[in-house]
Amino acid sequence: MITLPQIKAARALLDWKQEDLAKASGVSLASVNNLERGLYSPRPETLALIHSAFEGAGIEFLRCNGVAMRESQYRVTTYSGENFISDLDTDILSVLHGPEDELLAISYNEKNWIKYAGVSNPVYLKAREQRGWGERFLVPETISFLTSPVESYRCLPEDRIPQMAIEIYGDRYALIEWSSMRVTIIQSETIANSHRIMFNGLWNEAKPFSAKQLKKIEKYNRDGQGL
Repeated sequence: MITLPQIKAARALLDWKQEDLAKASGVSLASVNNLERGLYSPRPETLALIHSAFEGAGIEFLRCNGVAMRESQYRVTTYSGENFISDLDTDILSVLHGPEDELLAISYNEKNWIKYAGVSNPVYLKAREQRGWGERFLVPETISFLTSPVESYRCLPEDRIPQMAIEIYGDRYALIEWSSMRVTIIQSETIANSHRIMFNGLWNEAKPFSAKQLKKIEKYNRDGQGL
């Protein structure tokens, strides 16, 4: 059975007011207030309601009056085979809906997207134009081909960019293994946001392409020119 110190600690951990606990548990505000003031001994069924409300909000009750946020659960989906990038594009389009959204990517070789995307690439590009989500890409300084507008890119020394491509969008973190034709998508707000922070740190270090670099870089268009 949960204790009074745990109730107070759990409410503090969630940044809940007494009103929030009352609403979540179905226990009256007066009862919550009196309980926390130690004015009466609550019935087991009242504590059970409060316990259930906290657990539903992600609280885990520990021994010795301890409380903690329960470890986040996340979903992992893997796509492989010749349609692996098409499956990834389908997932991206289910998440990115408008200008308030953004896709972040670290890409060693942009030609891989054209090579493996097949018919899904024009679909992706058309959806991007219609919905207007943002994009930012980190690529190596030695890159010779781009699939998106130049202003979407910044570059880093080649040894700072992994050959396994990475994408972050919404609550997703995707790892693309070109040689294995496989993508692994982790759905977790915590994981996606953690990698988003790391991406932004690299983005701040990276530089836009120089005029000299741009003269050597080909750009993709839907007619296949530049390939």
